[in-house]
Amino acid sequence: MRFLIPFFIGFIVIVVFPVSGQDLDPNEVRLAMEQGVLFLKRTQKSHGNWDEHASGGERCGATALAILAMVSCGVPKNDPAIQRGMKYLRLFPGKEAGRNYSISLQTMAFCLVDPERDRLLIRNNVALLERNQIRGNSEHNGGWYYTPWESGNGSSDLSNSQFSILALYEAERLGISAKTDTWLRAQRYWEQAQNPNDAWGYNPRAGGGSSDTRGSMSCAGIASLIITSGILDTGTASVRGDKIFCFQQSNHHAALKIKKGLAWLAANFSVSQNPHVGNWLYYYLYALERVGRMTNQRFIGQHDWYREGADKILRLRDPIDGAWRGQGTGDTSSTAFALLFLSKGRRPVLMSKIQYGETDSWNLHPNDVHKLTMFTESRWNIDLTWQIINIQAAAVDHLLQSPVLYFSGDHTPLQQDDTETARLASKLRDYIDQGGFIIAEAQSNDKTFDHGFRELMRQVFPEPDYELALLERSHPIWTAEIPIEPAQLRPIEGINFGCRTSVVYIPPFKDAQTNQPKPSLSCLWEVSRIFDRGEPYPETVQRQVDAGLGIGLNILAYATNRELKFKDQIAESVTKKVSATDSRRGKIFLTFLDTGSAMNPAPHAPLNLLFWLEANLGLPIVPQIDSVNPASENLYEHPILFMHGRTAFQFSAKQRDNLKEHLKRGGFLFVNAICSAKAFTDSFHREMQTIFPTATFQAIPLDDPLFSDEYGGFKITTLDVRLPEQSPGRKIVAPVRQEEPKLYGLKFDEENRWAVIFSPYDVSCALEKANSLECRGYTQDSAIQLSVNILLYALEHW
Repeated sequence: MRFLIPFFIGFIVIVVFPVSGQDLDPNEVRLAMEQGVLFLKRTQKSHGNWDEHASGGERCGATALAILAMVSCGVPKNDPAIQRGMKYLRLFPGKEAGRNYSISLQTMAFCLVDPERDRLLIRNNVALLERNQIRGNSEHNGGWYYTPWESGNGSSDLSNSQFSILALYEAERLGISAKTDTWLRAQRYWEQAQNPNDAWGYNPRAGGGSSDTRGSMSCAGIASLIITSGILDTGTASVRGDKIFCFQQSNHHAALKIKKGLAWLAANFSVSQNPHVGNWLYYYLYALERVGRMTNQRFIGQHDWYREGADKILRLRDPIDGAWRGQGTGDTSSTAFALLFLSKGRRPVLMSKIQYGETDSWNLHPNDVHKLTMFTESRWNIDLTWQIINIQAAAVDHLLQSPVLYFSGDHTPLQQDDTETARLASKLRDYIDQGGFIIAEAQSNDKTFDHGFRELMRQVFPEPDYELALLERSHPIWTAEIPIEPAQLRPIEGINFGCRTSVVYIPPFKDAQTNQPKPSLSCLWEVSRIFDRGEPYPETVQRQVDAGLGIGLNILAYATNRELKFKDQIAESVTKKVSATDSRRGKIFLTFLDTGSAMNPAPHAPLNLLFWLEANLGLPIVPQIDSVNPASENLYEHPILFMHGRTAFQFSAKQRDNLKEHLKRGGFLFVNAICSAKAFTDSFHREMQTIFPTATFQAIPLDDPLFSDEYGGFKITTLDVRLPEQSPGRKIVAPVRQEEPKLYGLKFDEENRWAVIFSPYDVSCALEKANSLECRGYTQDSAIQLSVNILLYALEHW
């Protein structure tokens, strides 16, 4: 499903435990997906179908399942194998597709591949599935079975019921809606089928519960209640007339059922077998992936469900033909289920919502981030997910799995004692230091969160240069993706740290004319419409909702640069261990040239460069970066200096004299302007001209050995440069263009070496891996190539 399901988690506490998981090799995951797709293509029949279970009445089921798996793995929808499969499915409309499994899977394929062409077929299948839903006074009311209800069979099972709900949801997302009564019957069916042990079985029992408890059916029960709740519940914000009401009550009954089901699944978690039944492993893992994704959890209990499940699936793959076999399903279905787990479960995490404190005040609008993620998916045309993270339990490595953290609520985010608050501040500073981004919002009628968050940021950034300040109208968050009309602007503050604004804070906001609280962004996201049900909102309301979504999208575009990683591409342990006691003897080390001002906006840039040299060239390094003032008597102990900045600066006379002597005696200085900042560039050139009045900077020619592989680096002819631009009324884009490397150097008359090298394009933010739409400079790969060559050159001439 391209769009995720709303999850009303009013009573659900989701905890991230600081446990270690198995790192996945993204190349291995990608290869397994590619070979699995090739297996499916090789086994496709001449008519475009896969004939598994055809004799059992499921004429289209395996074919639709294979198509769903291949498209989810990235196979283009116009691929010949997909087109042949879709042509086959269209030969069997409605009842001719077979039983309910086939009708449901066929509907899902129609919705995924070419919904506009197949809209009539989708609409007919929805009507057919509604007719096939069991009705009456028995325990089967609201469920589905293999055969239509009108055939006289009043039985049901939870497996057929699950796939019918998945199909109806996919159609609902396209605006082809089932009746509200259909969804109400389905929700009651799943609520009543839950057993006293909080799990689900295969067949509903008279009087409540279901027989044969199974992990796969428990996953089906959790996911089905999430879907039905999302469609039937209005959430915790509503519209009456032309007014928006926040902090409304929601349906907590289904949420409590889901919470209990998750607790059972956590206690019985396995990726080696289908809990309580053993067989149908791939069918179970496909359902497990859906639960993990829909509940926005990285961990189920203490288990990283995606990493553990993917590791198991990779080990079960046939190394010869790339298929998955057995476990109660045929080769086509087993392979398709495995591919659906690998592909859907690895979706990039857009942001994480932070759980803090002892109450649910952090989650006043449970669907806010979910709906913003859905909106972002629709704009960026990419499948995304989001997570909930318990900030007290999470380590920095866990936070770094998400590019953006979101704080909200009506309670202070400060901890109960000062020691815990200091620990939280240190954790958040480490997260931001390594490229993380924080969005926070106070609710419109609250001061508690506002005061607490401001104090927390003072502890995160004790330096005087980093304070919350009002963001100007020229800031990219107003135009990065959707220009916000002036009437919908609101005060937004930020902290400029590193290569960008790294913290965005939306304080309480009141209407200037009425002095009444305005709906928070969180409330506007919550009230936004997922499905086209009911009357449209009044124009005044819809404009507020559109602006709220637009501001959220702009902030996310600015924070991520629209560049997100799949889960398997992010290491379990992200942070590098830095030692303060490493001996420098025989090892490469770098030193920041520090003037005492805020000139270190990308503190990890040179360290990341050293880590790259160690990992890729096997060079011994000192995994730490010290800083030295140009006036220091110990400057000579630091032969290779690294310097960057984005603001104007000025050396003292002593600093100039000491730096001049150091460079003339063999020292080396590599400098770049953060985000190509003109103020820093002008200051640097002015200082160099003052220090070396008779020497001049010159462009380093492309045939210089610096750009060759002579010293063990890269042969460079062109590099990729990101050049942000914006047309009036349009979103900011950052096209990447290839250019010859642009470096300027300084040589002394008495020697033929570059003693100072300056890049007018940003290098450090790229090395820092800090995404910023407004940052003009090299891409990460190009920055690495250029920096490696410069450092190897400096070592050769030291």
